[in-house]
Amino acid sequence: MSLVANSKTSLFRQYEKELSNPIAMVMRAAEGLAISVFDEIMRVSALNKNQLAAFIDATPKTIDNYRLRRHKLGRIESEQLLQLMALYKKGQEIFGNSESFNQWLKQPATGLGGIVPFDLLYTQGGINLVMEELLRIEYGALA
Repeated sequence: MSLVANSKTSLFRQYEKELSNPIAMVMRAAEGLAISVFDEIMRVSALNKNQLAAFIDATPKTIDNYRLRRHKLGRIESEQLLQLMALYKKGQEIFGNSESFNQWLKQPATGLGGIVPFDLLYTQGGINLVMEELLRIEYGALA
C-alpha cells in the first residue's frame, strides 16, 4: 500500500465516527479541527491549497496564518472540511481513487441537471447534492 493510500485510510479511520454520524460530525466541528487536518485533506483529495481553501470560504493566506499561529479552524470551516472528507471517502469508494473522482467532479452530471459537481462544493447544500448523486451512482439509480 502506498504512502498516499495509507494516509487516506488513516485519515478516514481517524474520523470514521464523524463521517458516519451527522451528530458526531456537528459536535466535532464545534470543537474546531487542527489546521493539520486541512493538509491531510489536501493530500487525500488531490486538491491544491487554493481549491480547498475556497471550498471552506477562506483564503490561502488565512490558512497560512492559522498554521503559523497554530490556530484551530472555526466550526463552519471544520464542518465543511468534514463534509468534504465524507464526500471524498465515498467518491474514492466508488471511483477507486481521488484522481478518477476529481475527473468525474469536473464533468457535467446528468443527475445534477448538467451542472459540474465541482462547482457545487462551495456550500453544504451543494456537497449534499453531490453526495446524493454519488449514492445514485453507487446503487445504479442514474437519472
